Amino acid sequence: MSYYLAAYDTEGVFPWWDKNRRQRGFSYSPEHITEFLNGVRAVADVHLERNVPASFFLVAKMLELAGPELRAILDHPLFDIQCHSFTHPNLIALGDDRPKLQYELGDAKKLIEDTFGREVTGLTAPGGYTDGFRRQHPALEVMWESGYRYVRSVGLGPKGTMPSLMDQPFWYAEDGFPDLLETPSHAWHDNVLTGQPASVHWPPLLPWPYPTAMPRDAQGVYEAYAPGIDYCLQEELLYYMPIFHPWSIYRIDNQAAQIGMLLDHASQKLEFKSCSQIYQHIVTHPELV
Repeated sequence: MSYYLAAYDTEGVFPWWDKNRRQRGFSYSPEHITEFLNGVRAVADVHLERNVPASFFLVAKMLELAGPELRAILDHPLFDIQCHSFTHPNLIALGDDRPKLQYELGDAKKLIEDTFGREVTGLTAPGGYTDGFRRQHPALEVMWESGYRYVRSVGLGPKGTMPSLMDQPFWYAEDGFPDLLETPSHAWHDNVLTGQPASVHWPPLLPWPYPTAMPRDAQGVYEAYAPGIDYCLQEELLYYMPIFHPWSIYRIDNQAAQIGMLLDHASQKLEFKSCSQIYQHIVTHPELV
């Protein structure tokens, strides 16, 4: 059986297109907070309409800025609530700075748990890495001690390029954490697919072609991701988990139509699980990894 995992890196708006902004990076202005919430709501509504589970990995800072609003949107049994750090730093670049790692991993986890009244066991590493957290003992140690049991940190292709390949789960046994699971993400980061500058690998390494032009609407985004559904089924992979951000989804289509099309396509080929459900499935069936 192969599965489609809908996972969303739920972070603030990164208005890369606004050349008039003096400060680069995420924007926490009132209008961008509203845009962020609209994106989360649009994605949530698409899933609720289809009764399909979704995993939302939250940047904890967004709970400080819009906690009640986020809880009103996401506090539903269909939604899996997990962590995407506190402020979205490069976690590997923090090295062995334990106080900063504790803040980004432990404190973020606690705030999400306190807000939603649920245990958080999953983490998405901001940006992702080619090799995940392999050989990154300080981060792995703080992660494990904080109570994380699975992580999405493989999210880039060779040498830090995009898109990410179709890697499948593995345990961090060689790094001394045999019960910590890596669940790699796949394909494009949708913000890069639709224009945000980043390094893209050439020649193409995905098992299907790159788009011939940058997608500018929901249909184009759908067409860039959809082949992964059929490839997953054809190759009998455990799962397909493309990389999406609610703010970027909303920028392309304010009804998140690209997500609806992908879910409708996947429903004909694959089963649905949340990230926590696939983790539990693997724990129960260790032969899958």
